[in-house]
Amino acid sequence: MTDVRTFHPPTALLDALCSCIETDIHPLSATAVSNGSKLFGAAILLKSDLSVVYADTNQERGSPLWHGETWTLKQFFEIPASQRPDVKECLFLTTHEPCSLCLSAILWSGFDNFVYLYTYEETHFVFECHGDLDIFNDVFNIREGEVARQASLDGVQSQVRPQYKLRSDRLVALSFAELLASISDGTVQAEYVAKVEGVKKSYGRLSEAYRRNMGVE
Repeated sequence: MTDVRTFHPPTALLDALCSCIETDIHPLSATAVSNGSKLFGAAILLKSDLSVVYADTNQERGSPLWHGETWTLKQFFEIPASQRPDVKECLFLTTHEPCSLCLSAILWSGFDNFVYLYTYEETHFVFECHGDLDIFNDVFNIREGEVARQASLDGVQSQVRPQYKLRSDRLVALSFAELLASISDGTVQAEYVAKVEGVKKSYGRLSEAYRRNMGVE
């Protein structure tokens, strides 16, 4: 289990991860969306220096299994073993909090961490992609008490939060929001909040073309 904040301060992590999304993932996602795929992307970086090992994006136009994360994992493991870093040396980045398929794939691949930009709620309500939460809520066992508690927290948008452990002996899941919250200097924090919002705004522009692809008004 690795919390990547033990290797780097949150500002260094945010600089590297924002740059990766803007430079390495976004152009690939833009092309994929224009060709009819979804807009979810992922990347694998070295924990040591935060350099990008491999980045890719959703390829569901070819197969419904090729989500951004699963396609990235497939391509990563096709790198010759002699040239491929061990997964325990790597940080997994995903633009959107992983669905049940991708969450399992990340774990089964041996990664002990992932960091995500958009939450399930943003995927559901902002991007109008309902599968992630719907599958968690309809297929997996969500306690009735948790349903009531989450509904009271969310108000009108009363989706139930999936019950995977964010911290365990197997995995550390970390959001950009948590990285922002761990910046102690208020001025610096405000700077990075603006930086992350800029990345979200830029990447979110793909939503219009994606929604057209999905037939969402």
